[in-house]
Amino acid sequence: MTGSPSSSASNGAVVLLSGGLDSTVALADVLSRQPVACVLTFDYGQRAAAHELKATRAIAQHYGLTHHIIPLPWLSDLLPKALTPKQVLQDKGLSLAAPATEAELFDVNRVWVPNRNGLFLNIAACFAEALKADSIVFGANAEEGVDFPDNTETFRQKMSDVFAYSTLSGVQVQAPLVHLNKTEIIERGLALKVPFEWVWSCYEDAEIQCGQCPSCIRVQNAQRQLEAQTGKAAGLAFQ
Repeated sequence: MTGSPSSSASNGAVVLLSGGLDSTVALADVLSRQPVACVLTFDYGQRAAAHELKATRAIAQHYGLTHHIIPLPWLSDLLPKALTPKQVLQDKGLSLAAPATEAELFDVNRVWVPNRNGLFLNIAACFAEALKADSIVFGANAEEGVDFPDNTETFRQKMSDVFAYSTLSGVQVQAPLVHLNKTEIIERGLALKVPFEWVWSCYEDAEIQCGQCPSCIRVQNAQRQLEAQTGKAAGLAFQ
């Protein structure tokens, strides 16, 4: 990318890994092209934290990568109800009612964590500069970019512009899936032999992915579409 240090002087990339479909395929994609210095996972009190940490540990081990878990306990106080652990909501006497309509289900405000991707990328930039990695990778994609401004090519470029000033090494941001929808991401993952059995994309904390939250629905629809088009099955499990 323009302005990035030469690959010969770099220890590769720092990758944000949540254990979901997008971040896992993004990791596999970058590994097919360059080394990875480490992967970062954030524990910020989200409802599915335990599943995400289990998934990311398994994925990092699968690829033989250094894995850092970053606790951000203060961020838990800023979570929307859809991501707050159910017991916390019950303790505070808050409603656990599910959204009544599809429009409410996919309302961005239900799952928006204030400046989450901006915060995560800034922390990753600290690791990247210290480890002499030239780039940060995250799982922004075209499908979620329609609703989430921090999943767009514009956001990726703006963050790279900021790091040109806030890091001496000019760390760049990569988003290898930014022009792909979920169906294309699954197909890319199959081509890269991603261990889909470890992926956890669900917002909930049940024994198996719920199949009813917005994230599950997006992935299920994509999996069905790919199977209908190609006969390929990713093996992502839902209730």
